[in-house]
Parts: sequence; C-alpha cells; structure tokens
Amino acid sequence: MNNLEKRRKPLVDNGFGKQWLGCLVTKLGADWQKVYCRGSWDNLHYEGGTLTFSTETAYGPMNEVFKLIKDIYPSLQIYYCAEEDGWGYYATNDTQGVHFPERFKVESEWETEYPTSIEDACSCVSKLIGKEVKTREELEKAIEEWNDNLSMDDDDKRIYFHEYKVEENEYL
Repeated sequence: MNNLEKRRKPLVDNGFGKQWLGCLVTKLGADWQKVYCRGSWDNLHYEGGTLTFSTETAYGPMNEVFKLIKDIYPSLQIYYCAEEDGWGYYATNDTQGVHFPERFKVESEWETEYPTSIEDACSCVSKLIGKEVKTREELEKAIEEWNDNLSMDDDDKRIYFHEYKVEENEYL
C-alpha cells in the first residue's frame, strides 16, 4: 500500500487516484472487475505489528477486498467500523470492542460523540437537551420530542442517535 501511494500514477486508471481499492486488488493479484472494490483508502499507518487505514467507500465495508487480503495473509485479523449515514448503516465486526469500542453515535450541530455504552449515550443526550435521561427508551423519546419541537428554521439543530450493529464475518 505504501508503494502504491508513492507511485507517480495509479497502478490502474480510475477516478479515485493511487489509493483506489482497485489498485490494491490488482497489486494483490486479483481482478478489480471481479472484486467489489468501490472506494479508496487513506491514513495508512503501521506500528507495532498493527496496520491501520481508513477507507471511504459506498454502502458499507468492502468485505470482498478484506476477504482477498485475508486469503493472501491468513494470519491477519481484520477489524472495521463502518458508517453510511445516507443508508443508516452503522456496523463493526469488533465483537469484543477492543479496537472499536464505540457502540453508539450521538450527533448534533454542536458535536458528535461516540459512546461505548447506553449510559454514556444517555449522558451525552442529557447534556445536549438539558434534561436527564437514564434509559434507552427515555433517550429515544427525548430526542424525538426535541426534534419534533424544532421549527423548519432550526432543522440544523436536530439530534441523531445511531447504534452500531455488531456483525460476525466468518472470513475475517
């Protein structure tokens, strides 16, 4: 991946540049037209035996690319945390929460928080709305009431709450 980033031109002509996932698929010896690889990577970092990078993709994690990497390097453990706001898709395969402990996302105009527990999410929402909520049910009701009471002019003051689905991927 480092070598692909350092190239003058992408390994494969594309609209994403040198860090297109199709270039990585090609470098790994597979056909980018047969492996779903929509998107690119960035923030490549290797330290202490751990390789991390971010991907910007469409619709969800690039499981076919991850499977290809795992097939070539079977000793690797691959963990992801994926967000696709437009589709309402929030997921991780980090079942133990070691690499991605966040289980919720609370968004507002003022901040975005990634709580690790429902109690932490309740605390975030309580601060935003100025009213204490202690349970998930209270949290969801308070957000609904908050958003329902906003005028059209205040639409940007909405609060959003999302839960990360924990996915089991047998090949990762």
